[in-house]
Amino acid sequence: MSDERNQATTEEQLPKALVQTKQSFSVIWVVPLIALLIGGWLAYKAAAEKGPTITITFASADGLEADKTLIKFKDVEIGKVVRIELLNDLSGVIVTAEMQRDAEHYLTENTRFWVVRARVAAGEVSGLGTLFSGVYIGCSPSLEGRERHDLKGLEAPPVLTEGLPGRHFILEAKNLGSLDIGSPVYYRGIKVGQVVKYDFDDHAESVLIRVFIDAPYHHKVRENSRFWNASGVDITLDVTGVKLDTQSLATI
Repeated sequence: MSDERNQATTEEQLPKALVQTKQSFSVIWVVPLIALLIGGWLAYKAAAEKGPTITITFASADGLEADKTLIKFKDVEIGKVVRIELLNDLSGVIVTAEMQRDAEHYLTENTRFWVVRARVAAGEVSGLGTLFSGVYIGCSPSLEGRERHDLKGLEAPPVLTEGLPGRHFILEAKNLGSLDIGSPVYYRGIKVGQVVKYDFDDHAESVLIRVFIDAPYHHKVRENSRFWNASGVDITLDVTGVKLDTQSLATI
């Protein structure tokens, strides 16, 4: 009896254990979890916005830099250069670029790319902004033609006439002379168009010069219309003195 009383007293004196349920989640994991969610969202956003990868060949990579040089259309970024390599035959360079998703439908065989840099040609100065911001690749997208992701870049900027009122004409000449892309076409001393392209004919016996005549002057062109290279200086000497008559250095 005494032993039972002592045992009961001893049990009452012993401290009772406090049982708590262990937390299954610690606050310390909140920050890494938030960082993981943000990283996943950024990765998904980048993958969703990523467009096709294309390659463009140029004769030289002068001024181009990987992960820096942009591709622009109407001064809006639509892609970026990610890699620059030499061609296998060392005849030029191949530029790999990642385009934005919105540009995917405009990458056809008729889409044109060229390097925009400060340039003086045909009496005009262009690309002066690249002296401060660096060169970039210009783009003239086209919906016509088959989809294509390996393209050949132009070595000179084209004359963009898409959407402009007027008409193209092809002139045949024995040689190009001093003409160049962008050379103006004059009618009675007024500029009415310009040279947009030139190349040899199928037999390389003459030069085909494509000109664009602005509206409404394109209606003046007939089958018997004549074009000639008006470049150079005309000097006339008579009793009244010396008369100097000149157009620009490259004029039709």
